[in-house]
Amino acid sequence: MSESQVRLIIGAVVIFQAALLLIPQAILGSAIDWPDSLDFAPSKALPLVADNLHDVRWGYGIYLIYSFAWVAIGPAIAWLALGVNKKIGPLFITAIGLICASALARAIGIIRWLTASTYLAETYTNSSSQEANTIEIIQNVVNSWGGAIGEILGVSLFTVGWLVAVSILVLKNDGLPRWIGWLGFAIAPILASPVIELFGLTANIFVSTLSIHIWLFAVGIAIVINETKKVH
Repeated sequence: MSESQVRLIIGAVVIFQAALLLIPQAILGSAIDWPDSLDFAPSKALPLVADNLHDVRWGYGIYLIYSFAWVAIGPAIAWLALGVNKKIGPLFITAIGLICASALARAIGIIRWLTASTYLAETYTNSSSQEANTIEIIQNVVNSWGGAIGEILGVSLFTVGWLVAVSILVLKNDGLPRWIGWLGFAIAPILASPVIELFGLTANIFVSTLSIHIWLFAVGIAIVINETKKVH
């Protein structure tokens, strides 16, 4: 298999990865009003989860697969960014480390909804008033802890670090069009916006997540178009 064919396959997989998130987004959005449900009070979130357990498990299960896929997608894009020389240096290694950390943090955040929160939701429906109060406190702690790891570290900070590192690689090498690097820098502040939640402010996780997927679609389409032109 030629390098051009490998690049074409990577481009197609990148597009697929960008589109894959639409599936859990549709399932969870319809079932529990995700991603707004991430900020719902336990008294509202737990009954929603309990009433839609099947969809919650399917939606977050697919989201988990999507998150682990970053372990392959992230390094592949960074590798393409190196260009002809394929000189692996500290920046490339940093990018790999950051996207792997992102995938792990995302997974931790997602697993809270597949384990602790689903169990709490099932228990909540048949609990007494006093038990319900205790369950709500536990869910608050689980959601805050999991959200900080999954959304703020995984979806935001670690992915921003990877994006900036890859954008620098794009601009320093000839592997991808330079506009992809500049677009990455433009999107980075939007992707980083959930960090403000640590200071009691409100961020739009949908807009933040959408920004990196616009970039992914752009990267995938650019790769496919460029490699298709070479073939013809």
